[in-house]
Amino acid sequence: MSIQELVINFHMTELCNFRCEYCYATWETNNSQQELHHSNSNIEKLITKVSKYFLNDNPIKEKLNYQDVRINFAGGEPIMLGNRFVNAILLAKKLGLRTSLITNGHLLSSSMLSKISPHLDMLGISFDTADHLLAESIGRVDHKNDWLSPEKLEYIVNRYRSINPNGIVKINTVVNAFNWREDLTEIIGKITPNKWKLLRVLPVYSNKSVIDEEKYLLYIKRHKCFSDIITIENNDDMWQSYLMLNPEGRFYQNTEPCKGIKQSPSILDTSIHEALSFIDFNSNSFTKRYNK
Repeated sequence: MSIQELVINFHMTELCNFRCEYCYATWETNNSQQELHHSNSNIEKLITKVSKYFLNDNPIKEKLNYQDVRINFAGGEPIMLGNRFVNAILLAKKLGLRTSLITNGHLLSSSMLSKISPHLDMLGISFDTADHLLAESIGRVDHKNDWLSPEKLEYIVNRYRSINPNGIVKINTVVNAFNWREDLTEIIGKITPNKWKLLRVLPVYSNKSVIDEEKYLLYIKRHKCFSDIITIENNDDMWQSYLMLNPEGRFYQNTEPCKGIKQSPSILDTSIHEALSFIDFNSNSFTKRYNK
């Protein structure tokens, strides 16, 4: 078993300017005042600990034989943290980690893009719909009813590529009860991402946005002209196949549908080896997802 890259997803904050109906990045025990980003030293400790453990020999490396380690900053919306987020990216690069970001894109100004693009190996943008009314239904609008329009998405991608021509652009689309009939062919054709991940909505806390297999497959079929860049991620692909840290530095894992999550102690309070024993990470499932 061998993969090129191990990915650690650090959900840096639960704060977000959107309120997506199916968001799984909420944690029952999380207190926003306890999020590690309030202390630069805590973020430095976490990223340093991640780099030392995963860049060196460890049980997961023995199984997967990976070459690189990438820390993927997610949320919530990490851009809301401003320079605290920027500094975290710079530190990760300094310590030898590859970096990526998953963002809803709404706050990605020209200034922020100028700061982070040279240090970001992959820019991932969550984009579920090109229709404002659908975005409202999903919760992908802010308090002013503003959203990530197709035009702004195109600007962000072009700006990122102009600053970092070697950077990878990835689009994540959650196929759900609101958008499964939509056709994104036009905008995907314009921005030509390197990767387009189609995720079937995962019922972590609620069944409200769930769709059946048939509707999910119809969405995929509608966009088959992009099959060379599409990655399909159905519900079974997601269980136990991610390494995820919440804002308090706890590894967490989805459990059964609508049953929430389970968490480890913070890796600032215990070893990473001990923290990993609290979750059911499946290296075979991880490999299958990245070798698709």
